[in-house]
Amino acid sequence: MKKMLDWTWGDVNNGDVGPGAFSWFHLLWIGIMILACIVIGLVVARKHSSKADRIVVSIFSVILIGCEVFKQLFWFAFYDYYRFEIFPFQFCSVPIYVAIFASVIPWDKIREACYRFLAFYGIIGGLAVMLVPNAVLYTYFVPMSLHAMLWHSVLVVMGIYLIISRGYGKKLREIFTPAVIFVCFVALAIIGNVLVYNLYLNTPACQPGDRLSMFYISPYYPTELPLLGMVQEISYPLFVLCYLLFFNGFALIVWGVTHLIRKLGKKEGKNS
Repeated sequence: MKKMLDWTWGDVNNGDVGPGAFSWFHLLWIGIMILACIVIGLVVARKHSSKADRIVVSIFSVILIGCEVFKQLFWFAFYDYYRFEIFPFQFCSVPIYVAIFASVIPWDKIREACYRFLAFYGIIGGLAVMLVPNAVLYTYFVPMSLHAMLWHSVLVVMGIYLIISRGYGKKLREIFTPAVIFVCFVALAIIGNVLVYNLYLNTPACQPGDRLSMFYISPYYPTELPLLGMVQEISYPLFVLCYLLFFNGFALIVWGVTHLIRKLGKKEGKNS
């Protein structure tokens, strides 16, 4: 792992950083993601079966587990101690838990709710970073840039697979249960932020510079989310409410686009 720390985009001491947004590296990964979506959408997802869906999601979960283990070990080796700021419980991180749970849970209704969350919410986290990767592509380290691109590409491809395979976009109620799951995750993030801050981060035992803002909604640190930061300065409860509306709104947009594409596909099928 120590050798991986030397694989950088330039001289760290001189302040050299990664390739940045819309660089050759970023565009290459966008191309890989689009190609993967086409292949899995036209080939794999159309051979629909519950068993196949479970296997595919299991494969995606294994990839995510491997990525996350590598990331945790990498940053632990870099800092020589564990920093809470890399704790894997962000909006982009929770799909790993949902995918694992969906792979092992024996109850179809609960598994279906997990699939819908991965389809409508997981894809948001993936697309957000793949389209605006400023934070993840200005890192010094090539391995972390690769990790970020692979992780978020997987979220998008997995979402596309489930939308096609499960035939989502037919009824609005498809987004109700994943919305409940999302709200539960947000509640856990708030509770975790408060507990960790009061039990460790706000004590003399805390390492310098360490912090934790799960889902970027800690009441103790400014959020990194654009626009919502201004709301946070006004009122934290209002900020959380806007956060919920913001992401649930995007999930609704994803469902709406899926619904529109499905309707257009039916019209073309009738006309032909």
